[in-house]
Amino acid sequence: MAEFFNMDGHGGFIWSSWGIALVVLAILIGTSLKSMRSRERELARMEAEAPRRRRRATETDMKTNTKTDTATTPETATPAGDNARDNTGDNQ
Repeated sequence: MAEFFNMDGHGGFIWSSWGIALVVLAILIGTSLKSMRSRERELARMEAEAPRRRRRATETDMKTNTKTDTATTPETATPAGDNARDNTGDNQ
């Protein structure tokens, strides 16, 4: 067993390299987990503070005539600037 750990005199270099690599990996995993938990808390806080967004009407909703928010349906939505025009066709 001692021969395995000695590795023909190169064991000191090999095992110290493995040790350094394991320490670096442990540090990376630890900082990644800490950062992930911090971001999850921040996201939860932001979601709690932000108002809920309305669901947009889909084609299926319009075909089945389900109740949706009329402000977001394509039939009632008007492009910017169209409110000032009259709908008679004389848009001059």
